[in-house]
Amino acid sequence: MRILVNDFAGHPFQLQLSRALAGDGNIVRHTYFGANNTPRGRVSGDHQNLKIINLTIEGEFKKHSILSRRGADVGYGRALSDVIRAFRPDIVISANTPLDAQRMALAATREVKGKFVFWLQDLLSTGVEFVLRKKRVPFSRFIGEYYRRMECALLQNADAIVCIAPEFRTLLEKWHVRNKRTFVIENWASLDEVKPVLELNAWSREQGIEGKFCYMYSGTLGMKHKPELILELARRYQTRKDVVTVVIAEGKGAEWLRANSGEIDVAALRLLPFQPYERLSEVLSSADVLISLLDENCGEFAVPSKTLTYLCAGRSVLIASPLNNLAARVVLRAGAGVAVRPTAEEFLVGASLLMDDKERRQMCGIRARKYAEQTFDIEQIKKDFLEVFESLSG
Repeated sequence: MRILVNDFAGHPFQLQLSRALAGDGNIVRHTYFGANNTPRGRVSGDHQNLKIINLTIEGEFKKHSILSRRGADVGYGRALSDVIRAFRPDIVISANTPLDAQRMALAATREVKGKFVFWLQDLLSTGVEFVLRKKRVPFSRFIGEYYRRMECALLQNADAIVCIAPEFRTLLEKWHVRNKRTFVIENWASLDEVKPVLELNAWSREQGIEGKFCYMYSGTLGMKHKPELILELARRYQTRKDVVTVVIAEGKGAEWLRANSGEIDVAALRLLPFQPYERLSEVLSSADVLISLLDENCGEFAVPSKTLTYLCAGRSVLIASPLNNLAARVVLRAGAGVAVRPTAEEFLVGASLLMDDKERRQMCGIRARKYAEQTFDIEQIKKDFLEVFESLSG
Protein backbone atom coordinates (compact mmCIF):
# COMPACT_ATOMS: atom_id res chain seq x y z
CA MET A 1 0.00 0.00 0.00
CA ARG A 2 0.89 3.64 -0.44
CA ILE A 3 0.26 5.27 2.95
CA LEU A 4 0.59 8.89 4.02
CA VAL A 5 0.79 9.46 7.77
CA ASN A 6 0.26 13.11 8.64
CA ASP A 7 0.95 14.39 12.15
CA PHE A 8 1.04 18.17 12.46
CA ALA A 9 3.01 17.87 15.70
CA GLY A 10 5.72 15.43 14.58
CA HIS A 11 5.35 13.34 17.73
CA PRO A 12 7.65 10.34 18.24
CA PHE A 13 5.08 7.55 18.31
CA GLN A 14 3.45 8.51 15.00
CA LEU A 15 6.92 8.45 13.45
CA GLN A 16 7.45 5.00 14.94
CA LEU A 17 4.25 3.82 13.29
CA SER A 18 5.42 5.13 9.91
CA ARG A 19 8.72 3.27 10.29
CA ALA A 20 6.88 0.07 11.20
CA LEU A 21 4.56 0.38 8.20
CA ALA A 22 7.51 1.02 5.89
CA GLY A 23 9.34 -1.97 7.32
CA ASP A 24 6.33 -4.09 6.41
CA GLY A 25 6.81 -3.29 2.71
CA ASN A 26 4.45 -0.33 2.38
CA ILE A 27 5.53 2.89 0.64
CA VAL A 28 5.13 5.57 3.29
CA ARG A 29 5.27 9.35 3.40
CA HIS A 30 5.24 11.01 6.83
CA THR A 31 4.42 14.72 6.97
CA TYR A 32 4.70 17.14 9.88
CA PHE A 33 5.02 20.89 10.55
CA GLY A 34 8.54 21.73 11.67
CA ALA A 35 7.69 25.36 12.52
CA ASN A 36 5.41 24.18 15.32
CA ASN A 37 7.57 24.26 18.45
CA THR A 38 6.62 21.04 20.20
CA PRO A 39 8.44 17.93 21.45
CA ARG A 40 9.41 16.09 18.30
CA GLY A 41 10.65 12.61 17.52
CA ARG A 42 13.50 11.47 15.29
CA VAL A 43 12.62 12.95 11.92
CA SER A 44 15.51 11.57 9.89
CA GLY A 45 14.45 8.84 7.47
CA ASP A 46 16.02 5.43 8.00
CA HIS A 47 14.20 3.13 5.55
CA GLN A 48 14.11 3.03 1.78
CA ASN A 49 10.30 2.86 1.81
CA LEU A 50 9.92 5.89 4.07
CA LYS A 51 10.24 9.59 3.31
CA ILE A 52 9.73 12.11 6.13
CA ILE A 53 8.65 15.56 4.93
CA ASN A 54 8.78 18.79 6.93
CA LEU A 55 5.98 20.85 5.40
CA THR A 56 6.55 24.60 5.20
CA ILE A 57 4.27 27.57 4.69
CA GLU A 58 4.74 31.14 3.52
CA GLY A 59 5.18 33.70 6.28
CA GLU A 60 5.86 33.35 9.99
CA PHE A 61 3.97 30.82 12.10
CA LYS A 62 2.61 32.43 15.27
CA LYS A 63 0.98 29.62 17.16
CA HIS A 64 -0.94 31.76 19.63
CA SER A 65 -1.84 34.68 17.37
CA ILE A 66 -5.57 34.63 16.69
CA LEU A 67 -5.20 36.91 13.67
CA SER A 68 -2.52 34.93 11.83
CA ARG A 69 -3.17 31.39 13.02
CA ARG A 70 -5.99 30.56 10.62
CA GLY A 71 -3.92 31.71 7.65
CA ALA A 72 -1.09 29.46 8.80
CA ASP A 73 -3.47 26.52 9.20
CA VAL A 74 -4.76 27.01 5.66
CA GLY A 75 -1.17 27.28 4.44
CA TYR A 76 -0.37 23.95 6.05
CA GLY A 77 -3.47 22.41 4.50
CA ARG A 78 -2.36 23.65 1.09
CA ALA A 79 1.13 22.16 1.51
CA LEU A 80 -0.27 18.86 2.76
CA SER A 81 -2.76 18.69 -0.12
CA ASP A 82 0.06 19.20 -2.63
CA VAL A 83 1.91 16.19 -1.18
CA ILE A 84 -1.27 14.09 -1.28
CA ARG A 85 -1.87 14.94 -4.94
CA ALA A 86 1.74 14.22 -5.88
CA PHE A 87 2.06 10.97 -3.88
CA ARG A 88 -1.45 9.66 -4.64
CA PRO A 89 -1.71 7.47 -1.52
CA ASP A 90 -4.15 4.64 -1.10
CA ILE A 91 -4.68 5.76 2.49
CA VAL A 92 -4.16 9.03 4.37
CA ILE A 93 -4.24 8.91 8.16
CA SER A 94 -4.11 12.37 9.72
CA ALA A 95 -3.65 13.38 13.38
CA ASN A 96 -3.32 16.57 15.44
CA THR A 97 -4.07 18.66 12.36
CA PRO A 98 -5.90 22.03 12.51
CA LEU A 99 -9.43 21.58 11.23
CA ASP A 100 -9.07 23.98 8.29
CA ALA A 101 -6.06 21.96 7.12
CA GLN A 102 -7.80 18.65 7.84
CA ARG A 103 -10.71 19.67 5.61
CA MET A 104 -8.34 20.45 2.74
CA ALA A 105 -6.50 17.13 3.24
CA LEU A 106 -9.77 15.19 3.09
CA ALA A 107 -10.73 16.95 -0.14
CA ALA A 108 -7.32 16.22 -1.71
CA THR A 109 -7.58 12.56 -0.70
CA ARG A 110 -10.95 12.34 -2.43
CA GLU A 111 -9.40 13.84 -5.57
CA VAL A 112 -6.82 11.04 -5.82
CA LYS A 113 -9.41 8.34 -4.98
CA GLY A 114 -7.72 7.52 -1.68
CA LYS A 115 -9.24 6.63 1.69
CA PHE A 116 -9.08 9.11 4.58
CA VAL A 117 -8.67 8.07 8.24
CA PHE A 118 -9.28 10.73 10.89
CA TRP A 119 -6.91 9.89 13.78
CA LEU A 120 -8.76 11.57 16.64
CA GLN A 121 -6.20 12.68 19.20
CA ASP A 122 -8.13 15.63 20.62
CA LEU A 123 -11.53 17.20 20.12
CA LEU A 124 -9.99 20.22 18.46
CA SER A 125 -13.09 22.41 18.28
CA THR A 126 -13.60 22.08 22.03
CA GLY A 127 -9.95 23.02 22.51
CA VAL A 128 -10.36 26.08 20.28
CA GLU A 129 -13.30 27.30 22.33
CA PHE A 130 -11.45 26.63 25.61
CA VAL A 131 -8.45 28.74 24.50
CA LEU A 132 -10.63 31.58 23.18
CA ARG A 133 -12.61 31.69 26.41
CA LYS A 134 -9.36 31.79 28.42
CA LYS A 135 -8.30 34.80 26.33
CA ARG A 136 -11.77 36.33 26.69
CA VAL A 137 -12.17 36.63 22.95
CA PRO A 138 -15.62 37.94 21.92
CA PHE A 139 -18.00 35.39 20.38
CA SER A 140 -15.88 32.45 21.61
CA ARG A 141 -18.93 30.22 21.83
CA PHE A 142 -19.98 30.96 18.24
CA ILE A 143 -16.45 30.37 16.91
CA GLY A 144 -16.29 27.14 18.87
CA GLU A 145 -19.65 26.07 17.42
CA TYR A 146 -18.44 26.84 13.88
CA TYR A 147 -15.45 24.56 14.33
CA ARG A 148 -17.52 21.92 16.11
CA ARG A 149 -19.78 21.65 13.07
CA MET A 150 -16.72 21.44 10.83
CA GLU A 151 -15.17 18.75 13.01
CA CYS A 152 -18.40 16.75 13.07
CA ALA A 153 -18.65 16.91 9.28
CA LEU A 154 -15.05 15.80 8.83
CA LEU A 155 -15.50 12.89 11.23
CA GLN A 156 -18.75 11.85 9.58
CA ASN A 157 -17.26 12.02 6.07
CA ALA A 158 -13.98 10.27 6.89
CA ASP A 159 -13.67 6.70 5.66
CA ALA A 160 -12.71 5.65 9.20
CA ILE A 161 -12.00 7.16 12.61
CA VAL A 162 -9.30 5.99 15.00
CA CYS A 163 -10.04 7.24 18.55
CA ILE A 164 -7.32 7.18 21.20
CA ALA A 165 -9.79 6.70 24.06
CA PRO A 166 -13.11 4.83 24.30
CA GLU A 167 -14.73 7.94 25.79
CA PHE A 168 -14.37 9.65 22.43
CA ARG A 169 -16.89 7.19 20.98
CA THR A 170 -19.47 8.34 23.53
CA LEU A 171 -18.79 11.97 22.71
CA LEU A 172 -19.13 11.28 19.00
CA GLU A 173 -22.55 9.78 19.68
CA LYS A 174 -23.53 12.97 21.56
CA TRP A 175 -22.38 14.93 18.51
CA HIS A 176 -24.52 12.62 16.30
CA VAL A 177 -21.43 11.42 14.44
CA ARG A 178 -22.28 7.88 13.37
CA ASN A 179 -19.33 6.65 11.34
CA LYS A 180 -19.65 2.87 11.10
CA ARG A 181 -15.87 2.45 10.89
CA THR A 182 -14.85 3.83 14.29
CA PHE A 183 -11.98 2.11 16.08
CA VAL A 184 -10.17 2.63 19.38
CA ILE A 185 -6.38 2.34 19.43
CA GLU A 186 -4.78 3.91 22.49
CA ASN A 187 -1.61 5.97 22.12
CA TRP A 188 1.76 4.58 23.09
CA ALA A 189 5.44 5.59 23.34
CA SER A 190 8.64 4.17 21.91
CA LEU A 191 10.22 1.55 24.18
CA ASP A 192 13.44 1.57 22.15
CA GLU A 193 13.94 5.33 22.14
CA VAL A 194 13.11 6.05 25.81
CA LYS A 195 14.63 3.72 28.41
CA PRO A 196 15.44 3.93 32.14
CA VAL A 197 19.04 4.91 32.84
CA LEU A 198 20.80 5.84 36.08
CA GLU A 199 19.48 8.93 37.84
CA LEU A 200 23.07 10.14 38.13
CA ASN A 201 23.94 10.63 34.47
CA ALA A 202 25.65 13.11 32.18
CA TRP A 203 22.54 15.30 31.81
CA SER A 204 21.81 15.54 35.54
CA ARG A 205 25.46 16.46 36.16
CA GLU A 206 25.35 19.13 33.47
CA GLN A 207 22.27 20.66 35.09
CA GLY A 208 23.74 20.48 38.60
CA ILE A 209 20.77 18.56 40.00
CA GLU A 210 22.55 15.34 40.94
CA GLY A 211 21.87 14.32 44.52
CA LYS A 212 18.68 16.38 44.72
CA PHE A 213 15.11 15.17 44.86
CA CYS A 214 13.77 16.14 41.45
CA TYR A 215 10.20 16.80 40.37
CA MET A 216 10.08 17.17 36.59
CA TYR A 217 7.61 18.31 33.96
CA SER A 218 8.66 17.74 30.35
CA GLY A 219 6.63 18.64 27.27
CA THR A 220 4.33 21.29 25.89
CA LEU A 221 2.95 23.48 28.69
CA GLY A 222 -0.18 25.34 27.70
CA MET A 223 -2.67 27.07 29.94
CA LYS A 224 -4.81 23.91 29.85
CA HIS A 225 -1.93 22.22 31.71
CA LYS A 226 -2.39 24.26 34.90
CA PRO A 227 1.13 25.80 35.21
CA GLU A 228 0.06 27.42 38.48
CA LEU A 229 0.30 23.99 40.12
CA ILE A 230 4.00 23.79 39.26
CA LEU A 231 4.49 27.24 40.76
CA GLU A 232 2.80 26.10 43.97
CA LEU A 233 5.04 23.03 44.10
CA ALA A 234 8.22 25.04 43.67
CA ARG A 235 7.05 27.55 46.28
CA ARG A 236 6.30 24.73 48.75
CA TYR A 237 9.87 23.40 48.59
CA GLN A 238 11.85 26.54 47.79
CA THR A 239 13.61 26.51 51.18
CA ARG A 240 14.74 22.89 50.72
CA LYS A 241 18.22 22.87 49.20
CA ASP A 242 17.85 19.16 48.43
CA VAL A 243 14.71 19.57 46.29
CA VAL A 244 14.41 20.98 42.78
CA THR A 245 11.51 21.34 40.35
CA VAL A 246 12.61 21.14 36.72
CA VAL A 247 10.34 22.29 33.89
CA ILE A 248 11.38 21.51 30.32
CA ALA A 249 8.70 23.16 28.25
CA GLU A 250 7.52 25.65 25.68
CA GLY A 251 4.07 27.14 25.22
CA LYS A 252 1.82 29.76 26.79
CA GLY A 253 1.91 28.01 30.14
CA ALA A 254 5.70 28.02 30.11
CA GLU A 255 5.67 31.73 29.29
CA TRP A 256 3.26 32.32 32.17
CA LEU A 257 5.51 30.36 34.52
CA ARG A 258 8.58 32.38 33.53
CA ALA A 259 6.66 35.62 34.07
CA ASN A 260 5.32 34.62 37.50
CA SER A 261 8.22 32.75 39.11
CA GLY A 262 10.54 35.66 39.77
CA GLU A 263 10.37 35.34 43.55
CA ILE A 264 11.48 31.69 43.47
CA ASP A 265 15.21 30.98 43.42
CA VAL A 266 16.55 29.32 40.28
CA ALA A 267 17.98 26.57 42.49
CA ALA A 268 14.42 25.61 43.44
CA LEU A 269 12.76 26.03 40.02
CA ARG A 270 14.69 25.34 36.81
CA LEU A 271 13.00 26.46 33.59
CA LEU A 272 14.59 24.92 30.50
CA PRO A 273 13.75 24.76 26.78
CA PHE A 274 13.05 21.47 25.03
CA GLN A 275 16.04 19.16 25.19
CA PRO A 276 17.40 17.07 22.28
CA TYR A 277 15.18 14.05 21.71
CA GLU A 278 18.15 11.69 21.67
CA ARG A 279 18.86 12.66 25.30
CA LEU A 280 15.32 12.08 26.54
CA SER A 281 16.21 8.89 28.43
CA GLU A 282 18.85 10.78 30.43
CA VAL A 283 16.52 13.72 31.00
CA LEU A 284 13.52 11.77 32.30
CA SER A 285 15.67 9.36 34.30
CA SER A 286 17.08 12.33 36.22
CA ALA A 287 13.70 12.76 37.91
CA ASP A 288 12.35 11.13 41.04
CA VAL A 289 8.77 12.09 40.12
CA LEU A 290 7.51 12.95 36.63
CA ILE A 291 4.56 15.35 36.48
CA SER A 292 1.59 15.46 34.10
CA LEU A 293 -1.11 18.15 34.32
CA LEU A 294 -4.49 18.84 32.77
CA ASP A 295 -7.19 21.38 33.59
CA GLU A 296 -10.49 20.04 34.95
CA ASN A 297 -12.35 21.47 31.94
CA CYS A 298 -10.16 19.64 29.41
CA GLY A 299 -10.66 16.05 30.48
CA GLU A 300 -12.93 15.13 27.60
CA PHE A 301 -10.81 16.47 24.75
CA ALA A 302 -7.16 15.99 25.72
CA VAL A 303 -5.07 13.00 26.76
CA PRO A 304 -1.49 14.04 27.65
CA SER A 305 0.67 11.60 25.70
CA LYS A 306 3.76 12.72 27.62
CA THR A 307 2.45 10.47 30.40
CA LEU A 308 3.05 7.43 28.20
CA THR A 309 6.62 8.51 27.51
CA TYR A 310 7.10 8.84 31.26
CA LEU A 311 6.13 5.19 31.68
CA CYS A 312 8.92 4.13 29.33
CA ALA A 313 11.43 5.99 31.49
CA GLY A 314 10.57 3.86 34.51
CA ARG A 315 9.94 6.65 36.99
CA SER A 316 6.98 7.31 39.30
CA VAL A 317 4.30 9.59 37.89
CA LEU A 318 2.18 12.27 39.54
CA ILE A 319 -0.76 13.23 37.33
CA ALA A 320 -3.19 16.00 38.23
CA SER A 321 -6.18 15.82 35.90
CA PRO A 322 -9.83 14.81 35.86
CA LEU A 323 -9.76 11.31 37.30
CA ASN A 324 -11.80 9.93 34.39
CA ASN A 325 -9.18 11.10 31.90
CA LEU A 326 -7.51 8.20 30.09
CA ALA A 327 -4.00 9.23 31.09
CA ALA A 328 -4.96 9.22 34.78
CA ARG A 329 -6.60 5.84 34.38
CA VAL A 330 -3.50 4.45 32.68
CA VAL A 331 -1.27 5.62 35.55
CA LEU A 332 -3.58 3.90 38.06
CA ARG A 333 -4.03 0.83 35.86
CA ALA A 334 -0.27 0.44 35.62
CA GLY A 335 0.32 1.13 39.33
CA ALA A 336 2.80 3.74 38.13
CA GLY A 337 2.07 6.57 40.50
CA VAL A 338 -0.53 8.88 42.00
CA ALA A 339 -3.51 10.48 40.25
CA VAL A 340 -5.23 13.48 41.84
CA ARG A 341 -7.71 16.13 40.76
CA PRO A 342 -6.03 19.32 39.44
CA THR A 343 -6.31 21.41 42.60
CA ALA A 344 -3.35 22.86 44.48
CA GLU A 345 -4.33 21.04 47.67
CA GLU A 346 -4.58 17.57 46.11
CA PHE A 347 -1.53 18.11 43.89
CA LEU A 348 0.71 19.04 46.82
CA VAL A 349 -0.57 16.10 48.85
CA GLY A 350 0.25 13.74 45.97
CA ALA A 351 3.71 15.26 45.57
CA SER A 352 4.37 14.80 49.28
CA LEU A 353 3.17 11.18 49.23
CA LEU A 354 5.68 10.24 46.57
CA MET A 355 8.53 12.20 48.11
CA ASP A 356 8.07 10.61 51.52
CA ASP A 357 7.92 6.99 50.32
CA LYS A 358 11.04 5.91 48.46
CA GLU A 359 9.96 2.27 48.26
CA ARG A 360 6.64 3.26 46.74
CA ARG A 361 8.40 5.45 44.14
CA GLN A 362 10.71 2.61 43.17
CA MET A 363 7.85 0.14 42.80
CA CYS A 364 5.89 2.68 40.75
CA GLY A 365 8.86 3.08 38.42
CA ILE A 366 9.24 -0.68 37.98
CA ARG A 367 5.53 -1.09 37.28
CA ALA A 368 5.58 1.84 34.86
CA ARG A 369 8.24 0.30 32.65
CA LYS A 370 6.66 -3.15 32.91
CA TYR A 371 3.31 -1.77 31.78
CA ALA A 372 4.97 -0.02 28.85
CA GLU A 373 6.76 -3.21 27.80
CA GLN A 374 3.53 -5.19 27.94
CA THR A 375 1.40 -2.58 26.17
CA PHE A 376 3.54 -0.61 23.70
CA ASP A 377 4.38 -3.45 21.32
CA ILE A 378 4.79 -1.68 17.97
CA GLU A 379 4.27 -4.90 16.01
CA GLN A 380 0.83 -5.42 17.56
CA ILE A 381 0.01 -1.73 17.19
CA LYS A 382 0.98 -1.89 13.51
CA LYS A 383 -1.35 -4.88 13.06
CA ASP A 384 -4.18 -2.91 14.69
CA PHE A 385 -3.74 -0.08 12.20
CA LEU A 386 -3.45 -2.47 9.27
CA GLU A 387 -6.79 -3.97 10.30
CA VAL A 388 -8.29 -0.48 10.13
CA PHE A 389 -6.80 0.04 6.66
CA GLU A 390 -7.94 -3.38 5.44
CA SER A 391 -11.49 -2.62 6.58
CA LEU A 392 -11.59 0.18 4.02
CA SER A 393 -11.39 -2.23 1.11
CA GLY A 394 -14.69 -3.83 2.03
